[in-house]
Amino acid sequence: MTRSLRAPGQPRYAMLAQSLIEDISDGRYGVGDLLPTEHALCVQFNVSRSTVREALRRLSDMGLVAAQAGVGTRVRAAVPEARYVQTSEGISDLFEYVRDVRLEISKSEELVADAALAELLECKPGQVWQHNSGARYLKGAASPVAITDVYVARAYRGALRDLSKPDLPIYAMIEQEYGISVAEIRQQVSAVLIEGTAAQLLNVAPGSPGLRVVRKYLSGRGEIFEVAVNLHPGAQFSYSSTLRMETPGAG
Repeated sequence: MTRSLRAPGQPRYAMLAQSLIEDISDGRYGVGDLLPTEHALCVQFNVSRSTVREALRRLSDMGLVAAQAGVGTRVRAAVPEARYVQTSEGISDLFEYVRDVRLEISKSEELVADAALAELLECKPGQVWQHNSGARYLKGAASPVAITDVYVARAYRGALRDLSKPDLPIYAMIEQEYGISVAEIRQQVSAVLIEGTAAQLLNVAPGSPGLRVVRKYLSGRGEIFEVAVNLHPGAQFSYSSTLRMETPGAG
């Protein structure tokens, strides 16, 4: 029987992955069971082999399944591991990531940018920024998935009235207060070692590998109005993106 995948604006691999997650959660496929073959899934959901492979890769990243050469894809867990896999094909997917985690702010202060901070924020030394630090949590989790530093240009600090547990991402609060929209996000991911207080907050051993993710939010005028720096334990976070080649003159 062919099953329909319909969710406006959502990639087909994501819909297939969600359907398989629900099948595993509901017990249709138990721990230790083999999922249908790639060909069978192609027929069952009327999708391409590449769509099936990408969906299965997402489930593998979540710790739900494991592929065995010559055997197939076997269910290894009924619920995802406590790690976060960020996938991105555009700004909308990145926004989903920001909304999927809970931000708790523990400190808020004004900072005057010195040379090092000005380089990070791409501003002139001496400019004043609102600095908020805290931690991000997956829904229902007790341990943080990241520790966070968020810098907001002083002109937009009026949006940050109550930030202990903001109901919206900070960029969205700025959008609502000042009527500006995010036109571009610059993101840089780098490997680091987690030391000192950061290691304690993330419950990892000092010197553990981590990922530092810096996101800079730009308005339509090219102005950076927010910079978020997130530090993730390397064993609990991975990042995946899809890049497509555009053929000149196509369309």
